[in-house]
Amino acid sequence: MKQHSGRLLLTLCFMSFSMTVLSCGKLRHKGHVLINGAKEVATVQVENIFPTYNADIADTKDNQNRFREHLQIELTNDVKDLYTYGDFMAIDYSVLMSFSCDQSTIDRIIEQNGLQLTTEHDMRGISFPGRFNWWKQEEIDQLIPYRAGEEDEFWQYLWYNPVTKQAFYEEFSM
Repeated sequence: MKQHSGRLLLTLCFMSFSMTVLSCGKLRHKGHVLINGAKEVATVQVENIFPTYNADIADTKDNQNRFREHLQIELTNDVKDLYTYGDFMAIDYSVLMSFSCDQSTIDRIIEQNGLQLTTEHDMRGISFPGRFNWWKQEEIDQLIPYRAGEEDEFWQYLWYNPVTKQAFYEEFSM
């Protein structure tokens, strides 16, 4: 009887230890799932408050999201070399984008945002010479922009060179 009791006791201890280890593994897994879910929610919330603009690397997921948000059209395959920059540190804000695309994409942007071709004498957008390699101020100064906006609210400017298929977009408040 003593021999059976020892084996029984050993078997119960082994089963108890095994169940504890397995339970800890499940708890650890559930903990990781919970933590990862919380990280995703936090990331989405931060992205809604402080959106990411990538002025150093073209065609990032963040830049594609900013394209959709600001230009209010879906991204198509012809949009390439997409750079974005956003400055929200002061009372006023400014957003810059540079990308290459076909005329059809420019037409959709113009229609969706109610942009109108300006005259030579209209006010130009804010100048950012030399700040970014992709913001080609000298080329922009040679183009006539499309624009929309209201005084004391915000302005949108869009420049497009049909020869190089290069577009520049600026949005700012005053």
